[in-house]
Amino acid sequence: MPTDAPRLPAIALDVLRHALPLVPFYLLHGNIPSYLLLTAFDLSLGLMLIVGTTRDARDPTTVDPRAAWLISRLTAVLVLAVFLGLVAAVLTIPLGIPAYIFGSATGVNWRSLVLRPGFWIPAVLMMFATGARAQHSFESVTTVGERGTSAHAASVVGDLARDRRHSKAAYAAQVTLIATYAALSYGLSIFGRRGFFIFPALYAALLVFYDVRPDIGQKIFPKLWRETQATESRKAVPSGQRAKRPNIR
Repeated sequence: MPTDAPRLPAIALDVLRHALPLVPFYLLHGNIPSYLLLTAFDLSLGLMLIVGTTRDARDPTTVDPRAAWLISRLTAVLVLAVFLGLVAAVLTIPLGIPAYIFGSATGVNWRSLVLRPGFWIPAVLMMFATGARAQHSFESVTTVGERGTSAHAASVVGDLARDRRHSKAAYAAQVTLIATYAALSYGLSIFGRRGFFIFPALYAALLVFYDVRPDIGQKIFPKLWRETQATESRKAVPSGQRAKRPNIR
């Protein structure tokens, strides 16, 4: 993920988002379908966060001083939470297929499950944690300017090319976590009560680890990274300076 800003607030928000599905599961006698659906929503929010915080050269580097007001920042978190949450809810439909399969096999009443406070309260809190995380990322790469100042008056914070590489690693890690989520669902269906208290906590720890070290995705998807680095290298070299291949017939 981008930035040279302090990582502690970002990591704390990520940990909060990953821990929330465990609260009803362990403390409120939650069930496996509810946990799996909340976890699928968590993974969808993670995807949206990566997409939303990946920087581009056209992104603003300077903000109006009124954007630094507390009410403005809270409003931004609210808007981001709602937007990211709605899109993530759509993504949860295909990602949550393991939860639907497991729930259908056990006769879960989905309407009753979704309306339980033990389900929708953690989901709403996860949305706000994601909104706060996105706002923190935006604030860490922008500078507060004067009123009427151009949105690109300040210099770019950090290294855009490096940030894109970090985002690529985070995306690769997220793809791996989604695949692992399918394995987790299968494991819970096979081991039942024996894996009931172990697998969810281990998976949450894995989610936190990948957020702290997204570069692990580089090692898991080396081909994806080689193609990305080669593309960036070609873009960095002016077309007139690129070596021409000899025309051998």
